[in-house]
Amino acid sequence: MVRVLRLVLTGLLALALGAGARAGPVLQRIAAKGVLNVCTNVENRPFAYLAPSGEARGFNIDLAEDVRRRLSLELGRPLSRETISTSGANRVVFLDQGKCDVIITGFSVTAERQRLVDFITPNFYSSGAVLLARRENAPPSWESLRGQALCSSHGSTYNQAVAERYGVRILAFAGLTESAQAMRDGRCVGQVMDEAVARLRLKDSEQWSDFAIVLPPILEAPWSMAIAHGDPELRALLDGYARQWRSEGLLERTETRYGLPHKPVLQVSDEHRTGLDDPGVPQVLRQLTAAFAQLSRSSGWNFSVFYDGWSARLFFGGVLTTLRLALLCMIVSCVIGLAGALATRGPRPLRWLVLGYVELLRNTPTLVQLYFLYFGVGSLLRGGQPGAAPWYAGAFPLAALCISLHYGAFAVEVFRAGFHAVPQTTREAALALGYGRWGRLRHVELPLALRASLPALGNNLVQLIKGTSIAYAVAVPEVLYSAQEIWSDRNNVLEMMLLVLLTYLALMGLLVTGLARLERRLRLPGVGL
Repeated sequence: MVRVLRLVLTGLLALALGAGARAGPVLQRIAAKGVLNVCTNVENRPFAYLAPSGEARGFNIDLAEDVRRRLSLELGRPLSRETISTSGANRVVFLDQGKCDVIITGFSVTAERQRLVDFITPNFYSSGAVLLARRENAPPSWESLRGQALCSSHGSTYNQAVAERYGVRILAFAGLTESAQAMRDGRCVGQVMDEAVARLRLKDSEQWSDFAIVLPPILEAPWSMAIAHGDPELRALLDGYARQWRSEGLLERTETRYGLPHKPVLQVSDEHRTGLDDPGVPQVLRQLTAAFAQLSRSSGWNFSVFYDGWSARLFFGGVLTTLRLALLCMIVSCVIGLAGALATRGPRPLRWLVLGYVELLRNTPTLVQLYFLYFGVGSLLRGGQPGAAPWYAGAFPLAALCISLHYGAFAVEVFRAGFHAVPQTTREAALALGYGRWGRLRHVELPLALRASLPALGNNLVQLIKGTSIAYAVAVPEVLYSAQEIWSDRNNVLEMMLLVLLTYLALMGLLVTGLARLERRLRLPGVGL
C-alpha cells in the first residue's frame, strides 16, 4: 500500500512539473519540498532587513516573493518561501550545499564570480562603493587615501578592489554594525559601503547627522540573482522573470517604494586579476605558481595563495601576524601567571584582588572581553578622532592585551599549582640550610614550581595559540581573517580552511616539540618531576 502511494505521489509531482517547465535538479527539489529557499543578507537595509516582528522585509524580499509567486504558477502547486540569512563569506557555499535555491542580495556580477555561479540576466539593480565619513575629515579624492585605513565588512565585493587600486588598508569587521562603530570611534577615515545603503543610513538616523558621503561612487557593478551551476531550466525561468520585472515596471515601482534611485541594465566589466608574476616573483618560483594556476583551472582546487598576488600577500601576511601575536601573548601571559601566583602568597587584600581577576577572566567569554576593550576602553582612548589615539589603542595591542589577560588568568592557577607541588619537606630543608624567604623562593621553590608547571603550562599555551584567531573580530589581519577575506572573494573555502588548519597544526607541532624537549632537559631524577 505504501509503495503504491509513493508511485501515485511521484506521478502527481511529475505532472505538476510538466505543466510548467522541464524540471532540473533545483526545480525538482523546490517542487518536492514545496519551499523556495532564498539566500540574502538581512543586515542590508533597505534591501533586506528584519522587522521588529522578526519577519524579513525589503527590496530583495519583495523580489523573492515575486519569484515564489511565479514559480508556484509555473509548477502548478503552492510554494512557501524561507529566507536564509547569509553574508558575503558563506552565500556561495550555502548555494553549493543546497541550503538555498537562489541568491537575491547585493551580489555584484564579476568575471571571477561567473565561474562560481550562474547569474541571471538582466540585473535587477546595480550599485557602487562610496565613502561615508565625518564631514570635517572628508578627503579630497580616493587617490589621497593611500596608506590610510578604511572600515568595511567581511565579504564585501569592494574590499580587494579598493585596497589594490588605491593602496588603502581595509579593516574588515564581521558586519556593518561593527564596521560603523569602528568608524565612529575614529579607527578609520571612513566606511566603504554600498551607495544605496549609505544614503538610507544618512536619511533614517539622527546619529549620522555629522556624517556624509564624501567621495563619488566607484566600482559600479550589476546585481543579479544567482543559482548553482547545472540547472538550465531554472536559469531560463529566472531570466524570463528578470526581463518581465523590467518590462512590467515592477523594478521601478519597488525602487520607488524603498526610496532607491532607478538603475538601468548594466553590463559586466571584465576585471584583471593580478598574478604573482606581475609584482615580480623570482624565476625559480614562477613554474610553481603556474602549476597551481593550472591545477585550479583543470581540477577546481583553487589554492589561490600560491599563484594570485593579492591572496598570497594577504595570507602570508596573516601568518606572520599570527606568529607575532602568539609569541607576544605567550610571553605576557606567562609573566602575568607567574606574578599572579606569587601575589597569592602575599597579603590578603592582594590575594583577593588576584583571585577576583582570575574568576572574572576565566568565567566571561573572550569575545565579550575583546569587544569591551576594543569598542569600550579603546574608543575612550581614541577620543573619536582618526589618527589622534596612542599606539596602544590600536586593534593589535588591544587584542594582544585581551588574549594575554584571558590566558594569563589560567596561567595563574597553573603556576599556583606548581608552587603547591613543591614538597613541604623541601621547604623545611631549605630553611634548615639557612635560606631566607627570598633566597628559598629563588633557588629552591621557583625552579621546582616551574618544572612542575610545564605540562599544564604547555596545554595553556596551545589553547592560547588557537585563541589568537579571535582577533579577527576586531579586524586584526591574522591568518583566519586573511583566509576569510580570500575565500569571500575567490570562493575557495575548503582550500583556505585546509591551509589555515595546516598553519595552526604546524605552530602547535613546533610548540609541543619545544616543550617536550624542555621537559626532558629539566627532568629531576628522584623528585618525580
